[in-house]
Amino acid sequence: GLQDIEARFRKRYLDLIANPQVRDIFVARAVILSSVRKFLDDAGFLEVETPILQPLAGGALAKPFSTHHNALDMDLFLRIAPELYLKRLIVGGYERVYEVSRCFRNEGMDWSHNPEFTQVEFYMAYADYDQLMDFTEDLIIYIVKEVTGKNEIEYEGKKIKFKKPFKRVTFRQALIDAAGIDIEAYPDQRSIYKKAEELGLKDVGPKDNRGKICDELYKEFVRKNIVQPTFMIDHPIELSPLAKKKEDDFRYVERFQLVLGGGIELVNAFSELNDPIDQRARFNEQQESALAGDEEAHPIDDDFIEALSHGMPPCAGFGMGIDRLTSLLTDKRNIKEVILFPTLRPKENE
Repeated sequence: GLQDIEARFRKRYLDLIANPQVRDIFVARAVILSSVRKFLDDAGFLEVETPILQPLAGGALAKPFSTHHNALDMDLFLRIAPELYLKRLIVGGYERVYEVSRCFRNEGMDWSHNPEFTQVEFYMAYADYDQLMDFTEDLIIYIVKEVTGKNEIEYEGKKIKFKKPFKRVTFRQALIDAAGIDIEAYPDQRSIYKKAEELGLKDVGPKDNRGKICDELYKEFVRKNIVQPTFMIDHPIELSPLAKKKEDDFRYVERFQLVLGGGIELVNAFSELNDPIDQRARFNEQQESALAGDEEAHPIDDDFIEALSHGMPPCAGFGMGIDRLTSLLTDKRNIKEVILFPTLRPKENE
């Protein structure tokens, strides 16, 4: 077969001819997509399509690609997420909507990131993140079974079992257990930045807000050690500008990430913030981060705040990377293996 990894990605047609097992990866990917749709359709969700070209890049914290619309003479962004449009549909009276969407993030590339990727995002009204965790367990177990016929897989030599209930651990407790760091002992940016410096964390700077530094601590000490499916829950509020505060502790939000396989973040989900006043305050805080130099801060979206002011029922939202799930279920660590035509630097003229 064709072995040269560079040649395989550049000339995928030759790869598919020479390596029949590569074709199986993309059959599995198609089964994942059809299983997601079937599960959600059967649960009463409506599949919708929302704009890829957006006037503001919202719904996540990431750097967007920008482009220009000549006829309207305006700058537009390729979406980083469909979130804010899907929530407008919940305001409009749909109770369950989903989109299988291509998203674009103008950021670094590595084994788990391609600038263009596929995710499924859905919103369900009258649910919170606890109910959504139960729903997520059922969805993931269903997909794994449809693709592999079993409820356990092997990934990078490790056996991963998909059995209810998945383990749940709070963000704070996970850092205490893994590194003896209690983020509540560092309530402001200065103290936690000092701690991160002491620990020699490379990816934090003096302008980063407290949430970003907490996240870097988690990535350094916790994430890579999680192998079995685990819900990482209750993140610091600074990390989650679109999520609802916890009723009993406003420093945290009702959010979970499904992490497994040695640090793969497969799902990000939360009870959605539906209070327009709180949402405006959070956007304003993000604006302060932007002015301090954070290129990933969330822009202020006045139209979205107006939509919320018409009333959005309590709801829970979910996003899952299809590429990452395909990597996991086909035992391919490099995300380029599971994207037919991954983004590559052009070859120098020989």
